[in-house]
Amino acid sequence: AIVEKLLKVAKKSDEGLYWGGDEAVPVPLPGPAERPAAPGIAPMPPLPRPRPGQSASIETTAYATLALLESGDQLSAQQSARWLVSKRNSFGGFGSTQDTVVGLQALTRFASNSRTDVDATVVLRAGNWQKELPVNPGNADVLQLVDVPLGSPLTAEARGKGQVVLQGVRRYNVPEAGEGRMPIFQLDVQYSAAEIEVNDLITITARITFNPPEPMEAGMTVLDVAVPTGFAPETPSIDNLVQQQGGKIKRYDVAGRKVIFYIENMQPGDRLQFAFQARALFPVKAQAVTSQAYSYYKPEWKGEVLAGAMVVR
Repeated sequence: AIVEKLLKVAKKSDEGLYWGGDEAVPVPLPGPAERPAAPGIAPMPPLPRPRPGQSASIETTAYATLALLESGDQLSAQQSARWLVSKRNSFGGFGSTQDTVVGLQALTRFASNSRTDVDATVVLRAGNWQKELPVNPGNADVLQLVDVPLGSPLTAEARGKGQVVLQGVRRYNVPEAGEGRMPIFQLDVQYSAAEIEVNDLITITARITFNPPEPMEAGMTVLDVAVPTGFAPETPSIDNLVQQQGGKIKRYDVAGRKVIFYIENMQPGDRLQFAFQARALFPVKAQAVTSQAYSYYKPEWKGEVLAGAMVVR
C-alpha cells in the first residue's frame, strides 16, 4: 500500500520517474557557446545550470528508489534509477554533497540487484577507430574509461541483454590566467584584536567572493577558516551564524582549530560574509595561519589567505 501511494505521487518524464518539485531543465548560461571550436569539432554547447530545487528532487528520488528496491519493485526502481543517471554531472556525482551521497547509494543498490542480468557489449566507433567494452556480472560495478579520438563523430552500439550506462564527457583547456587576475575564490579573514587576555573572546570574520573563469555555479564550496593557536571556536556563535544565513550553509564541522563551512551553490560574483567567535585558552604568541576556500567538485578552484598572528597575555 505504501509503494502504491509512492508511485501515485511520482512524476514522469522522458528520462523516467522522479519525485520532488518540477523537473529541473538545464538553463543555458552565456559565454562558453561563443568559444571558437577547433577544425572539425562542433562548438562547445552552453554549460547547463539546474534550476533551484533539483538537488532536493535528486535526493527525494534516490530515497524513493531505495524504497522501491526494498519492496521488490525492480521495474519502477529501474525507471527512477534511469532518471537519476540522466542528472549526473561530468564527474559522476550531482550538485551537492548530500544528493550525491544518497543518489550514488541508490544507484549502487540498484546495480547490485541487477548485475546478474547483464551480459552486453558496448561498441564505440569514431572514424577508423573502434573499441568494444564488455559488461557482465564480473565487471558490472566497474567504471570503464575510454579516451575517444577527436575529429570524427562518435557512435555507440549496445549488444546483448541488460542495462548499461554510457556517459560522454568533453573536456577542454583554457588559457592560463594572466598576472593580476583575481583568484577564483577571493578570501579575506580578519580577527577583531591582535592582543588580548586569557578567556577573552575575539570575532573571526571571513569574506569570500566567487569569480569563476566561466559564468557557472560553484556547486558545493568548502570554506576552511583557521582559528589561531591557543583558541577554541565558540559553537553557539557558529550555530547562530548558520541560522542567520538562511540555509546557505549546508553544514559545518569543527575539526581541531578549524571551522569548515559547506556552502551550497554560490553564483558568479557572489560575496558572502561569515563571523563567529573564539575564546583564548592560554597565554601564547600565535603565528599567522592559513585559511582557504575551494570547490568540492573542482578543487583546483581555490583561494587562500594568511592571517591570525595574535598575542594572548
